Amino acid sequence: MGHRGRRGRRRRGLALVLAVAGAAVLVRGTLRGAMDRRWWGVLGPLVVLGLMVGVGWRILTAGGIGANIGAGLLIIFGTPVAAGLLLWALAWAFWLVTQRHGHEGGGDLGGIASRGV
Repeated sequence: MGHRGRRGRRRRGLALVLAVAGAAVLVRGTLRGAMDRRWWGVLGPLVVLGLMVGVGWRILTAGGIGANIGAGLLIIFGTPVAAGLLLWALAWAFWLVTQRHGHEGGGDLGGIASRGV
């Protein structure tokens, strides 16, 4: 395997470690009550959107001879799904930030930095 293959594997490995560490911090914060559980309604669609963008970039930049049918299908079907996920996350975040009644331990930021964290 060439030099590029090892470097690519290292980068993917580092990205995976950082993603798992970030997820662990978020889950731990949720379980300890430092983060409002309702924010997962924003984070979930954004995580799915990030995965879609990563896979989509891989499909769009794939080398090959001939037509890239996967890229066309991605653009036709993936774009509306990605737009829907992004709009859902933005609307849900706006609703959480502007809501004042009945929040679960949230502070002035709608539960992002609750309980003095």
